[in-house]
Amino acid sequence: MLRTVCRTGSALLKHSRRTIPPLWTAPAQQRWASSLPMNTVVLFVPQQEAWVVERMGRFHRILEPGLNFLIPILDRIRYVQSLKEIVIDVPEQSAVSLDNVTLQIDGVLYLRILDPFKASYGVEDPEYAVTQLAQTTMRSELGKLTLDKVFREREILNTNIVHSINQASDEWGIRCLRYEIKDIHVPPRVKESMQMQVEAERKKRATVLESEGTREAAINVAEGMKQAQILASEGQKAEQINKAAGEANAVLAKAAAKSKAIRLISDALAEQNGNAAASFSVAEQYVTAFSGLAKESNTILLPSNTGDVSSMVTQAMTIYSSLAKQTQRVAESAPAKGVVCLHTHSTLTLPARGRKHNSARMKRLPILALLLWICAVFYVGIFLFVGGFLLVRLEVNRSSSCHDLLTPGDEGEQDFCRGEPRFRRAVVLIIDALKIDFARFDARNSAPKPYENKLPVLQEVMSSRPAHSRLYPFRADPPTTTMQRIKGFTTGSLPTFIDVGNNFASTAILEDNLVHQLGQAGKRVVFMGDDTWESLFPKKFHRSLPFPSFNVKDLHTVDDGILEHLYPTMGGSDWDVLIAHFLGVDHCGHRFGPDHPAMADKLTQMDGVIRSVIGRLENDTLLVVMGDHGMTDTGDHGGESLKETDAALFLYSPAPIFPAPGAQAEPEVVPQTDLVPTLALLLGTPIPYSNIGQVLLPLFPQDTGSPGAPPHLSQAEALWINAKQVSRFLETYTQMARDIPAESLSLLREDFSRISLEYRSSALRGLPPSPELVATLRGYLTAVRETCRASWARFHPAKMAAGIAILTAACALCLAVSEFGEVGSLLGPLAIGAGLAVGVATVQLVTGGYVDASWCLGAFALSSQLLLLRRAWRAARSGGSKDGAGRRELLPQLSAPLLVLLLRCASLMSDSYVIAEGRVATFLLCSLVLYVPLRLNWDGLLLPPVSPDLQKPPGLHPSPPLSPSAVRRESLTFVACVAVLTGSLYLSLSFHGCREEQKACQPSAFLVPFSRLQDSRLRNLHYLLSVASLAAWTYTLRRWLRHYGNLNFPGPAVVTARWLLPSASVCLALHWAVSSTPEESFRSLAELIGLALVVLPRAAFSLLGLGAALLWLDPLTVFLKARQPAHPLGPAVPPRYRASTGISPQAELHHLIPQLYQRMRRSLEDGEQATAAAEGDGRPAVEAYGLGTVYSAPLVLQWGLLGLGLLLLHPEGLAFSFLLLLLEAAALLHLHSSSTSLALLQGAHTGGFGVPWTQVLLWALAATQFFHATGHLPTFPSIQWGAAFVGFPQGHTGTLIPATLVTLNTFSSHILFAVGCPLLLFWPLVCEARGGRCRRGSGSGAGPGEGEEAEDAVMEMRLRERPLQFSSALLQLAARYLFIHGAQVLASAFAAAILRRHLMVWKVFAPKLMFEASGFMVTSAFVLLGVALVMRVDAVVSGWFKRLLPEQSRARLSSCGSHIGARDSKGPTETAADIGASGNPKLSV
Repeated sequence: MLRTVCRTGSALLKHSRRTIPPLWTAPAQQRWASSLPMNTVVLFVPQQEAWVVERMGRFHRILEPGLNFLIPILDRIRYVQSLKEIVIDVPEQSAVSLDNVTLQIDGVLYLRILDPFKASYGVEDPEYAVTQLAQTTMRSELGKLTLDKVFREREILNTNIVHSINQASDEWGIRCLRYEIKDIHVPPRVKESMQMQVEAERKKRATVLESEGTREAAINVAEGMKQAQILASEGQKAEQINKAAGEANAVLAKAAAKSKAIRLISDALAEQNGNAAASFSVAEQYVTAFSGLAKESNTILLPSNTGDVSSMVTQAMTIYSSLAKQTQRVAESAPAKGVVCLHTHSTLTLPARGRKHNSARMKRLPILALLLWICAVFYVGIFLFVGGFLLVRLEVNRSSSCHDLLTPGDEGEQDFCRGEPRFRRAVVLIIDALKIDFARFDARNSAPKPYENKLPVLQEVMSSRPAHSRLYPFRADPPTTTMQRIKGFTTGSLPTFIDVGNNFASTAILEDNLVHQLGQAGKRVVFMGDDTWESLFPKKFHRSLPFPSFNVKDLHTVDDGILEHLYPTMGGSDWDVLIAHFLGVDHCGHRFGPDHPAMADKLTQMDGVIRSVIGRLENDTLLVVMGDHGMTDTGDHGGESLKETDAALFLYSPAPIFPAPGAQAEPEVVPQTDLVPTLALLLGTPIPYSNIGQVLLPLFPQDTGSPGAPPHLSQAEALWINAKQVSRFLETYTQMARDIPAESLSLLREDFSRISLEYRSSALRGLPPSPELVATLRGYLTAVRETCRASWARFHPAKMAAGIAILTAACALCLAVSEFGEVGSLLGPLAIGAGLAVGVATVQLVTGGYVDASWCLGAFALSSQLLLLRRAWRAARSGGSKDGAGRRELLPQLSAPLLVLLLRCASLMSDSYVIAEGRVATFLLCSLVLYVPLRLNWDGLLLPPVSPDLQKPPGLHPSPPLSPSAVRRESLTFVACVAVLTGSLYLSLSFHGCREEQKACQPSAFLVPFSRLQDSRLRNLHYLLSVASLAAWTYTLRRWLRHYGNLNFPGPAVVTARWLLPSASVCLALHWAVSSTPEESFRSLAELIGLALVVLPRAAFSLLGLGAALLWLDPLTVFLKARQPAHPLGPAVPPRYRASTGISPQAELHHLIPQLYQRMRRSLEDGEQATAAAEGDGRPAVEAYGLGTVYSAPLVLQWGLLGLGLLLLHPEGLAFSFLLLLLEAAALLHLHSSSTSLALLQGAHTGGFGVPWTQVLLWALAATQFFHATGHLPTFPSIQWGAAFVGFPQGHTGTLIPATLVTLNTFSSHILFAVGCPLLLFWPLVCEARGGRCRRGSGSGAGPGEGEEAEDAVMEMRLRERPLQFSSALLQLAARYLFIHGAQVLASAFAAAILRRHLMVWKVFAPKLMFEASGFMVTSAFVLLGVALVMRVDAVVSGWFKRLLPEQSRARLSSCGSHIGARDSKGPTETAADIGASGNPKLSV
């Protein structure tokens, strides 16, 4: 027995020793605690120590410093903890940095025990645990940094380690105060590299310092030289002043002497035999002049009658006599005091024809005013029709409250706010663009795409806790834009394109909504995320943390801002409803698309967010994870496809809320409107007034009728409250608007009356509602929603009809202007229209008490149009038989283009043709191109005829002699243009996008930004192709300008072409290179890349804007060549205005085209005739290089600048598409020029400068065709929103700049073809000098002298000679172009009006109408811009000629006077020749 007791005691002693951790008893651990003291009843505890006492093996208390008492045997001191700061050496360990460098690193850890109880019982070995935690944390933090950042950011690294340790050690009662890294050892080779880097940096600094010293020395030397030159120049200035004063005195003295000599000579001549003496003096000077010939130069100019001295003397005396007579007349008319004015006979006179042409001017302001008025009436028609067509729903500005009685006459308790709500709190996580496919999890998918199986938390929670969670497809109503969706799932209504409320200009939601109801109920709503909520719900949140949302390239700012505040907010108590709107997934879709690794990262981040939120929820909190809309395969949204409308809805509660799986039918799809009444009733707030959604039944318990039924709302009660609320809204809405059909409204009222009767009878009997009644309630709510969805297209037929009438009249007015020219003054029709508009406004005020501005504008536009059309009709009828013949000739000319235009307009009535519009437009364009050669061949103009028809009357264009070789050359040019055009059309099909309806279509790979391409080789290949296309674009434009001599004048326009255009191209190429760089490739250069993304595009925009401004400031590109002296022995040729293709080495030109303006020559004819007999130089009078293309050159340059700016707003891969656009435009222009030339060569041209309908229609179809060839589609999801951030990667503060950039990107083809439209007028004249084909002889219709004039090729100056016809042709061209685009708008309006109840109206026809109307507005604006540029050039050219003619007159006058004054030193023949040849020292006359 004793042996057993001893053994037991020994075992207990050993066990008690094992329970004491060696950490606290080992001598080495005295820094943690002193040795364990014995229980001596009375104990003194030292300062900064805590003794942990156990009573009978269980924790009892902690002894404080000072006197303490213990019970012997029962109490035992178990642990002694030191409260001082403790230092621990962290052993050296290896870690790998972010750039894969292995480091050996150790540190020192400073701790303090804050809770002795946790330090004693929370961990077995505190030092080991903290040391291991410090090591693992240090390795983790080092793995996030590169080697350079490890040394540079050591403080941040220490802070992060301390933070991580404290998060884990809080449960141990230990607080980590500091962590210091002692040593960092790097591998020897890395250390050598770092040493080399340091040495290189020091060498760099030394070199920089040395260069700075050299620079300062050079500056000092330059300053000294500058001061020396200033002093020298001041000395020279004083010298020149003194010299000038002396010369002035000498001149005065000589003048006085000469004056005295002249008086003496005059007195001598007045005496007898004075003339004989003068004759003798002249003969003596003649002989003296001959004696000095050939002494100073080998160039000798001899008169034909050298030996006839008497004739020379006679000629000199004749000159003297004429001067004497003129001087006498001037002296008689001169004022007193002896002032004498000398006049010569060199005054320029204009012939009658010259005066006639000079008096006629181009009508600039009337044409611009008429075109502006035509565009304005089109705008009014579009405004009226769109105002009557687009979806409109009146907002009911009433709010629900807890005291509402939903059914009048009901007595009893209130409908809303009954009892305790099911949930006290709610967390709503909105993950923008969370598609339902992103939320589903398929364990069998072994190779998921980047967006698949990235949210496993949803499946895990539903599998483990099925009674707590559900996942549903969450279907949105189109349009699937963020603002409309927020409005949908907060109001429970159906947003439309236009929502009309009491305050139309407000951006805030005016209808009753869930956020407002939560605030009215006293719940604190905290919001964080997308700043759109802040503008929709101003001052509605208890606390708001908005972040900028417009920059779709920013994937992290909004999400990181939410995560920074989400968890601390949930841990607090100052919130009831938390709304967090994440944008990273949506922005990732816009930037990269869903099938990209960045999408996988974003979804994985959201998975972690959902896990963390679920772990922090309390039992009375509901979690809602939802997407506001989906996204297409390209990452876009906005339409109504299932990929865009189907989002995900995940509901979770820590407490069981859902029935068991299979116990109740689950909805297959949850409409977004159903979320509003569900959350309102679950949180105990009234349902918003305008809600038409239906409660989600699985969240409410079934009414079993048992006594233990839950105290919350049952399914039947929730449906009944929901039905009464919807019925109340329906009655209120029908009193305000009449857009719901009466039959449907009557049926809905009958259904609700029957349901109300059945429900009340069940309640009176104390029975729960039957399942049939519940199904009837659900059916009623569904019927109301479908009726409202079908009826809320509140069309205004009167406005639509008025809009169509105005558009039709505008098209008719365009047609009348294009055929009959101007229609007279606009003042009368505008005044009558304004009076009628005032009358309409007065009637509205009297009858309705308000004024609808749209009707006033409509009356104004329609009445003025009808008056102008009446005037045009009367002018056409009064034109007589001649105009009738012209109209008969118009019909065959208009037949084929009219047929194609009708086919184009008819295709807009079919949804399938609108869907395939890109290929339809290409087909029509190609067909019309092939029609042109067939028509020419039919007319016998494509091939040279057997015998020319010389009876054709000549037109305004020259009629050259018929040459078979010239006809063949033009035919070959024509065929080449057709081939280039066809090839461009075929290649442009490779750049088309795909609509959602085109299932088998694959979008072009060139539409993908380079940053999305994963294959680096493909990305480099696309980049090289884009840069080559950009270089070809720039080179082609400069080459054309250089070819026609427009790059010689040192003016602003030439500076733009020579320097600004190539510089902008370089900025564009560099921007593409920077923007295509993957983010993960150059993390160290992230700041530099971000700066380049801002600077390079803005630099390109600035250069292009500066070029455009300089071009408008001075668009003249004409260079005047100084005349060189002619060879005296050459044959005398009459002066001629000719086109030359020779090379001028003096001017260093590659292609010289001196254009000699005929009207200038005719203006100078009288002056030339006076000296023609003595003039021996017959070279051109004025050699003006580039004058032949003075109108088209600025237009081409403006076109090139716009093209580069618009290309900058597109994806980089579309550079080749823009090059194809340039080739197609050039081919169309040459096609027009060749067809005109073939008609001219064979005498078939009818005369005039007008552009045929066929060419104008081809130009307009090309604009539509390249709208699709640049990746655009008439759908909202296809809008390239990335254009708004070109040059603004950080976003915008307003909406004007991004809206402008997106508009320019969308309608770039419309802009380019609209600005270049006047080129159709100029191009046949530009190509006039090609191959000398434009020279014409004296035809049968030529008058006297016309044979000589026919050799001229004045090109665009022919328009200047006929300004009135020039004005008419320009007006006709602009009117025809506007007519074609206006007809398409009219056809789209007809299609939308006729098919407004069509199934595809909002998916196809409404977007097409919006794009067509917007395209017309942009087109008309830039047509006006192009016409205004032409008129600006004309004004500058007019001013140039006005300055040029007086300059020649002054030069001729001064030259004549100088030669006459020098008659004493020159022979008479030489003087006469000089007078005839010195009209202008730089312009040959």
